[in-house]
Amino acid sequence: MADLSLRQDTEIQGDIVAGFKKDHMTLLLLQFGDAQAARSWLEKITPRIATTKAVAGFNEDYSQARQASGGDDPATLRATWLGLSFTYPGLQFLTGQPDLLKDRARTGDTLQAFIQGPADPGRSMVLGDTDDNDPKHWVFGCATKPTVHAVLTVASDTENGLAGALEEQKAAASQAGAVVVYEQKGAALPGEKKGKEHFGFKDGVSEPEVEGFDEPDPDRFTGEGPDKVFYSKKHPGTRILPAGEFVVGKKLTAAHNRATAAVETVPDWMHDGSFQVVRRLEQDVAGWWAQVDAQLRRLKDLKAVPEDTTRDWFAARLVGRWRDGSPVCKHPDRPGGTAAGSDNDFKYLGDPDDPDGLITPLFSHLRKTNPRAGLVAGTPVDESFIDARRIIRRGAPYGQPFDPTSSDELNGPDAERGLLFVCYQSDLVAQFEFIQVNWINDPDFPPGRKPEPGPDPLVSGQLATVNDGRTSWEGTSPAGERQTTVLDFRPFVHTRGALYCFTPSITTLRRLAQGRLTGELEEETGHRPVAQDLPVDCVLPLPDAPGRYWTFQQGTIRLIGTGDTEVRRLTTGTVDDRTGVVVKDVGPYSSWPALKGVTRIDTVLPVFDEQRVDGKSAYWVFHTVGGNQFYRYVTIGAAEPYASRLEADDQPVSRWRSFGGATPVTHVDAFLPVPDQRPAGDGSFWYWMFHNTPVGQRYRLISIGRSGNAHPDRLQRDDRQLSQWRSLEGVTRVDAFLPVPGKDDPGGGQHWYWAFHQDKYRVIMVDHGGNHQDDLLREDRPTAVWCRKP
Repeated sequence: MADLSLRQDTEIQGDIVAGFKKDHMTLLLLQFGDAQAARSWLEKITPRIATTKAVAGFNEDYSQARQASGGDDPATLRATWLGLSFTYPGLQFLTGQPDLLKDRARTGDTLQAFIQGPADPGRSMVLGDTDDNDPKHWVFGCATKPTVHAVLTVASDTENGLAGALEEQKAAASQAGAVVVYEQKGAALPGEKKGKEHFGFKDGVSEPEVEGFDEPDPDRFTGEGPDKVFYSKKHPGTRILPAGEFVVGKKLTAAHNRATAAVETVPDWMHDGSFQVVRRLEQDVAGWWAQVDAQLRRLKDLKAVPEDTTRDWFAARLVGRWRDGSPVCKHPDRPGGTAAGSDNDFKYLGDPDDPDGLITPLFSHLRKTNPRAGLVAGTPVDESFIDARRIIRRGAPYGQPFDPTSSDELNGPDAERGLLFVCYQSDLVAQFEFIQVNWINDPDFPPGRKPEPGPDPLVSGQLATVNDGRTSWEGTSPAGERQTTVLDFRPFVHTRGALYCFTPSITTLRRLAQGRLTGELEEETGHRPVAQDLPVDCVLPLPDAPGRYWTFQQGTIRLIGTGDTEVRRLTTGTVDDRTGVVVKDVGPYSSWPALKGVTRIDTVLPVFDEQRVDGKSAYWVFHTVGGNQFYRYVTIGAAEPYASRLEADDQPVSRWRSFGGATPVTHVDAFLPVPDQRPAGDGSFWYWMFHNTPVGQRYRLISIGRSGNAHPDRLQRDDRQLSQWRSLEGVTRVDAFLPVPGKDDPGGGQHWYWAFHQDKYRVIMVDHGGNHQDDLLREDRPTAVWCRKP
């Protein structure tokens, strides 16, 4: 009886080995604003993360029900799954360890790859992300886009199930101050296209199986003893690989390079986790098929193929499979039908497996991504070498199918569509990167063939500094002689986003949520958790000292001093190494009586008519407790020692009338005074108020007046999107604004502000009147320049 104990595993997340396998999925790319709030969110969501046991059990029930119904999807079995991964910056943020894993990483290993990420200039070049694939064109995962901390996978059997789960998870993330910086949808294509990618070919056929999870064929195996590898009982020809190829800390194949897998240095808390690759691959369907037609015409003109050769016949050879999934090497003349659509039982060795690429070209996508035993001409390759390169693919198509007969723009050639590529492995370098760099992009792979086969025409094509896009079509002339024809392929699949993530075990998620992992790291490294380039939650000018500010950053109050030189450098200068001098660390929030019980400050709004009155200034402090925002009324002394006092206890933000509207405000992030409305004609002060919503940050226009001891507020204009501000292009959430000294004249002109967002700041300008036109004066710099010691 085979050991299938991995099916009962409750540590490994469910999408890694078992696979969610849902028709509808969305990746929410999250950016955290506060580490403590993020850990609270993580503590709540961890029990909802799907395990291998839960997913495997459901998938087995679903499969049996489908078989019993004759192949129809069971209508009564429905599930929605959650999976969670973190980028390297996300783990740095949660643990407070800026040097996390750096002392363990070695040149060329998976930890170094994870730390650097796919947008690293050296990595992106060899991966083929050059030219139009360059990270500067990406919609996520690059330096010009907001930092991604976490990837939350939501997958469901139905559209309604997915929509409900997304609404719930967006609301929970918003309450924790997290921002959805990108939402990547994916779904099975409709109707007869289900199970296929946008070019029209069946996808996900050649997935490996996993030892301890999938049932082996006891009579078919290679190797002996501990190196014995069985073939699948359910899918003949599919090898069942050691779980360590996909799950960190478990047994690897004998041929796997232990150095690239960081076997000796990977920390215990990464065990039972997996490295996740996410790539948004845009497909130009019309362009690719036009290229197929053009290259086929060239072959016909050169008499390399018969004149009646069809485009489907030729395209199948570029892919390695027919549209229905049947392998060309076993079905050279026509598709093999449904039964052959999952056929993996071939090795490209000997007749009829086509070792020379006369039936399935050596450059075909199938042979470039999994060459099997026919890797080297005339010599069978030990399949364990191939085993050490395999990845488990998940993901789904995104966008609507291309349909030239449709009048719907979503089906047109310019609509966004492609493949949401997701894969899991224990070694980024020896698995995903090796396949991409050494197989897909390399024109001299398979090796030792003359002429060189060329790059993969499906997902590579011509890439500057990598290859020239030329492939060698091997065939026979009408006289029966060997004939080589050079074809020239351009890329019609483009990278539009990429991330390297780590998908932790359930126990590690709990430890991260409870702060225990942080403590373990501190004990291991001897370093207290620190945070450089910290998000600035709020900046408050001292009432009696121009150029001095209190910054509120993740529970700590600091006193910042800037003179004329620092102001110039912080606004228009190019040198940041001596700016934003920290005069002193004031202490934790609890060191101010006015902030008793406050653990996270979101923003502070000065009470406009109570500044430096009777020796003190009044403020409304907005802060978050348990995911809900409250505000309190406090005063601070107008001169040293700046004694603070809580004047009125916490109240819910719903008491503000201006917080109503179509989407009621639940979480305020920042206020910016309207330059020519302080005061307005009726004596009220007007503000642009920025607040977080489940669909991202929005801003609205409010006013605050004075009536006796009260301050009646009013909504002057409801929510608008952040994209209305030219100066905030690329910003997903503003945390604070601070007027630049000498550049905020109430009398008119232009008003300059430092705008803080996450771990960066920029300088923006707003006109005094009219339409309050705004502009970006200085692009983003890290907030670390506000926190340097003298």
